[in-house]
This record gives sequence, C-alpha cells and structure tokens, in this order.
Amino acid sequence: MVALLCFCILPTNGQQSIGPDTQQGRQLSLKQQLTLGLKAVTPSDKEFIDLVVLRVEQGKLPRSLVDSTFLWARQRADAKSYSRSLRPMVYFKPGLIARTKKLHIEL
Repeated sequence: MVALLCFCILPTNGQQSIGPDTQQGRQLSLKQQLTLGLKAVTPSDKEFIDLVVLRVEQGKLPRSLVDSTFLWARQRADAKSYSRSLRPMVYFKPGLIARTKKLHIEL
C-alpha cells in the first residue's frame, strides 16, 4: 500500500504570500526598465525612450510590442557582441520604428 503525504505550507509572520495582489521585490517603471535595460546614455536615447513611454501611457503604442522589442534588442546585442559590449539601444530604436511602421502605428 502506498501512502501519500501532503504538506501544506502556510505563510507565517516572516513569510509573504504570493498572489496577484502581492508585489515581490522592487518593480521598475517602463522608463526605468528601458533606460537601464537598453543602456541608454545619450540624450537622443533618453528622448526616444520618453516618447515611447508617452505613447504607451496614451494607449497609442501597445506595451506588449515595446516589451517584445526590448527583449529582442537585448538578445541581439548579446549575440552580436563577440569582441565588445554593444548597447541594446542600437537595436531597439530602429527595430521598434520598423515594427510600428509595419503596423501603421505612429510614434
């Protein structure tokens, strides 16, 4: 006969429950995510990020499009940087512009 044991772990005072309403760790704003994750350092980079954030807040640019382009740019920068560190921003800006034009979304 096989006996199954089930242990239920309930949160105590020292533990936090994990749920949709519970924030785990520090959450970054979209502007912080893009600036830090894309290594945006030039005024032109920061100006473009400000425009992207504004369009997302206005509902004119889907956040999912920005997030997927962000991840693509980071992966591409990692894959292309054999001898030097490339900034993902050099891929993000033209990539997002091309995708928005294809979808007829104005930046």
